[in-house]
Amino acid sequence: MNTLQKLSVIEEDIEKSKIKLEQLYEARKKASEPITRLTEPHPLLIAAAVQPQQYRLLAQGDSWFDYLPGKDLIEYLRHRHGHIIENIGVGGSTLNDIVYGPVPKNWLGIPQSHDVSRIAELIHLIEKIRPHAILLSGGGNDIAGQEFFSLINNALSNLENPNKEVIHGVLFETFRKAYEDLIGTIKAKAEKLGITLPIFVHGYDYPWPDGRGVTMFNLVGPWFDDTFNKKNYPYKNNDKTQLGKRYEVVKVFIDEFNGMLKELASSNPQSVYYVDLRNTLTSKDDWANELHPTNDGFLALSDKFNFELHKVLINV
Repeated sequence: MNTLQKLSVIEEDIEKSKIKLEQLYEARKKASEPITRLTEPHPLLIAAAVQPQQYRLLAQGDSWFDYLPGKDLIEYLRHRHGHIIENIGVGGSTLNDIVYGPVPKNWLGIPQSHDVSRIAELIHLIEKIRPHAILLSGGGNDIAGQEFFSLINNALSNLENPNKEVIHGVLFETFRKAYEDLIGTIKAKAEKLGITLPIFVHGYDYPWPDGRGVTMFNLVGPWFDDTFNKKNYPYKNNDKTQLGKRYEVVKVFIDEFNGMLKELASSNPQSVYYVDLRNTLTSKDDWANELHPTNDGFLALSDKFNFELHKVLINV
């Protein structure tokens, strides 16, 4: 089945699920807070002699777009930078969930619907709100937690760690295919509507695998600590050397993932734009836990993301 045939099937699903999709749209609108625009341009924009603009955006992704215990990228892009964003991201999502899965139950009042796919919701909203751009965030949950275990060699084996060939295969086959399926469908819908629709993808910055999780209601995470302990990469008594060894292993994952996204953007010129967020968070203190930055960390990341949005969209 080619992309146009896939889009046709999705549009048939949308037609059958119009009532549910409108319920989802209204529920998400109700859960969103009013936008407060900046009164002064951000220094990054001033330095580039760029006037701040308010863009209408559609976001799909994981907890970097939907982080309930704190603020996230979308919240700062809305309230620091003034963009109007319809956000259908859900914390904890994998790429498989985002590209191929159903709309999940959301405890903030979003109704559950296993008969509506996330790709159908996204395509429905593209036609409904005609956004200036699409924001995508996904992949972090696919290499964290239990999935991380199979990608790490035991420290006592003296094998390369992590195994770059295995990582490259996962990222440039499974991950890239998911992104290509999603992007291809978005591009086909934009072409059908006769609109220009840039797509922004982002990598992650370098996290510190120090055993911290999210202590809200029930502990979520940590995502790397258990694997490192079982693979003889201990971290005890705040030993900086031990933590540094873990950090260097995870850093390889992050660089490979960013490399995949960069190549994805290069193969979709003037359509897909890669935002490099690495080296924005320079300290362990910029991270709330092993997978999520602090509020100030997300703030700094949003400033960089906003700058990239303006660079592209001001010429569209």
